[in-house]
Amino acid sequence: MRLLRLVLGCLVVVPLVVTVATNPVFVADGPGYSPDGSVSGQTVVTGTAFVVVDGDGTVEYRETVRDGYWDVDPIPDSDAVVVSTVTRSPDRLGCSNCVVQRIERIDPTTGDREVLYSEVTPGERNVEWHDVDRVNETRYVIADIAQHEVETVDTTTDTTVWEWSAYTALSPGAGGQFDGDWTHLNDVEIVRDGQYVTASLRNHDRVVFVNRTSGRVNESLSLGTDDDHSILDEQHNADYIPEERGGPAMIVADSNNDRVVEFRREDGEWVESWVWQDDRLKWPRDADRLPNGHTLVTDTNGNRVLQVDRRGRVVWSIETNLDAYEAERLSTGDESAGGTAAAELGLDSRTVEPETPLERAQVAVESVLGPRVVNSIIWLTPAWMRLPEFVTVLVSLVSALGLVGYELFARGLVPRR
Repeated sequence: MRLLRLVLGCLVVVPLVVTVATNPVFVADGPGYSPDGSVSGQTVVTGTAFVVVDGDGTVEYRETVRDGYWDVDPIPDSDAVVVSTVTRSPDRLGCSNCVVQRIERIDPTTGDREVLYSEVTPGERNVEWHDVDRVNETRYVIADIAQHEVETVDTTTDTTVWEWSAYTALSPGAGGQFDGDWTHLNDVEIVRDGQYVTASLRNHDRVVFVNRTSGRVNESLSLGTDDDHSILDEQHNADYIPEERGGPAMIVADSNNDRVVEFRREDGEWVESWVWQDDRLKWPRDADRLPNGHTLVTDTNGNRVLQVDRRGRVVWSIETNLDAYEAERLSTGDESAGGTAAAELGLDSRTVEPETPLERAQVAVESVLGPRVVNSIIWLTPAWMRLPEFVTVLVSLVSALGLVGYELFARGLVPRR
């Protein structure tokens, strides 16, 4: 009996001790981690906080004034940036289920902030503006998830000057639940000399090109097909690279496929031209091609932001527990604005195959549950908990319940049959 107690006790304690010892909790306002030295320039990371990290991993600025931070765009010739933020159920509005959406100008060097535009939206989840692109000093284009539309607003008059609605262009049978999170429109970008706006419809596995004059979707240009996950699977932050920089090309965080992928336009078709992943990459939500040919990646469920060189090597990374959504290198322009297409640069692709029994078991579990379930579990669990840690904690929990049950039985507190 003592041996059974000892075994169960060890199964409770040992996995937890190993997990804690090998997975220190990441501190959002502590130093970062750069495995191969520093890089030039500051990087903004958004998520549950707004953080500016120096090239050597040092946190230069951090704030949590709002409940969430999403897209960030540098303002040319300025230290300030434009950020889309959200505050959930604000007391002063007296609403129990709403958010205040804002476009804000923040200067990390001084801490000064200015609200440029604001709206109140019913609901708290799947309504946040994930992307707000700066057109000029007064106009911004918004990816409006709650309304399933793209709108351009004038901040001087607080009016909408142009809009496109997915309701007028798409079949209600595609994507998510029609009366709920139908499109999850998470990214917009004005492309092709202003002729089109791209809209990333996450739940439709598509990036569509909308003509800004006619308001129609150009089906021949659109990338991806609903439920064809060999192309895209619930993607984020698609960046368009124009012809003068080796395109037309699209670099996309292919989230549920756990990869960053680039497609190039060839003979009227989108052809996969580059892909990158490693054995840690999990639900990436942003990828920017930098002017030097490197790629800056936000690895949300891998709890890091990393930079990949032309050969596919990780040359810089920082750990984060921010539920990171986007990373922006402040010195390189907005997103992939200064980047060149992978095919033009001759970038090396990288993919991974499971090698160890644990890796193969992880792939088997993920294939049974599906990527959406797996990534949802990871997103809800602590930042340090991946599959091995989840298994060890589960072993401890089951063993603890077994030990409690045994003690109750041994002390006669559980009726014997």
